[in-house]
Amino acid sequence: MEQLHYVTNAVPCGGQKVRVEFDTGEKGIFDCGYLTADPYWRRLKEEKFFNTARAEYGTVVWDDNIDVAPESVWERTCIIK
Repeated sequence: MEQLHYVTNAVPCGGQKVRVEFDTGEKGIFDCGYLTADPYWRRLKEEKFFNTARAEYGTVVWDDNIDVAPESVWERTCIIK
């Protein structure tokens, strides 16, 4: 069973990307662009709305109770060495 990694910090960095830090201390860039094909995530295309991204509850969240499962953030983050 793979260990669940939690997001401890999240800062929007433009282009539907979020700079994230995990509870492991690892940092990287989470590209959210793939989400916007689904109507549920359409608002992420709006820059002002996208920039409400932050870390809460161990994952990346936006206003209006929109969030991404922490395991999806971990799997799709390009870790910076």
